[in-house]
Amino acid sequence: MKYIKQISFCMVIAIFATGILTWNIFLNLETKSTVSVLSHSAIRFHILANSDSVSDQALKMRVKESVVNYIYEKTGDFKTVDEAKNFILNNDKTIKSIATKAIADNGYDYTVSSTFGFSDFPVKTYGDVIFPKGTYTSYTIKIGNGKGHNWWCVLYPQLCFVDASSGTVPDSSKERLKDSLGEREYKTIIKFKYLKFLNNFLD
Repeated sequence: MKYIKQISFCMVIAIFATGILTWNIFLNLETKSTVSVLSHSAIRFHILANSDSVSDQALKMRVKESVVNYIYEKTGDFKTVDEAKNFILNNDKTIKSIATKAIADNGYDYTVSSTFGFSDFPVKTYGDVIFPKGTYTSYTIKIGNGKGHNWWCVLYPQLCFVDASSGTVPDSSKERLKDSLGEREYKTIIKFKYLKFLNNFLD
């Protein structure tokens, strides 16, 4: 009887271990698929402060507000990521001039540079939507030396001003995400926080 109990216990452990392995494989596949689609269906925004000083970090947020306000005002009616991409590329000089003005208005003379391409992003939460860690299409602005902490958000669809404390994303932004993504990937970014929690629990 004791021998049978030992075998049963080992079988339970083996089944549990297999379940964990299967779960991690599933989660990794879901994440890779979602990032692959999102990398071409959304535009992230990446802004680098001159340094980590309190004043430079505060300046970064003022520049962010001016730039995002302008982009959101001009792209609010856009229905596709290509429209947003073309707007940013065609108005890059204007966007940088807005950033430069915000810097000057706050008493600084830092230079501003920008790039549009692919950048690595950590896991980021926007209300009840989570973008997994990965490489995404990104518009990046660097203030001065660009040695300070970064700030991230999503320019398209518009998620930069989502109030994370409310735990919700505007329905209009969700609709754009759903239109850009497949049904599977859309559901994944909505439920990813639960998958991530369970994955951390199992690790």
